[in-house]
Amino acid sequence: MKNRERGQSLVEGTLVLLAFFALLFAVIDCGQVLVAHQSLVERVRSAVRWGVVRPWDGTGEQVANLILYNQAGEPRSAAEGFLGLTRANVQVRYQPALPARPDDEILSVTIVNCRYHFMSPWLTQAFVNPRPVVVSAPMAYQSASALR
Repeated sequence: MKNRERGQSLVEGTLVLLAFFALLFAVIDCGQVLVAHQSLVERVRSAVRWGVVRPWDGTGEQVANLILYNQAGEPRSAAEGFLGLTRANVQVRYQPALPARPDDEILSVTIVNCRYHFMSPWLTQAFVNPRPVVVSAPMAYQSASALR
């Protein structure tokens, strides 16, 4: 009789531990996705903030490099982008001012198709976020001709 009770408690303990670890991995994965998304949003905000105080360079490559590599220039060696992003994931748009509204220049940065990777053994694949991260701001710099 005692051996049967031992086997029963072993099975019950295994089932409880399985459920516990499944929930633990789910919480860790959720936290990992939230931290990665917030880090991405902060990186984009800081790149837009950097871009709006400087004159538009015509391509947006400097702003994209700030997001991907945390520097305005191209990296000297082949570096992986932030959170595995590539240049195809970063869209930089500049809306020039209209003649009627000279203060209406806008810089907009969008991150599309960002991949999140899970740690849990049940979800070993990457999840592609279908919702873009978009940050826009009006240009804040003063051109040399406006200062004269």
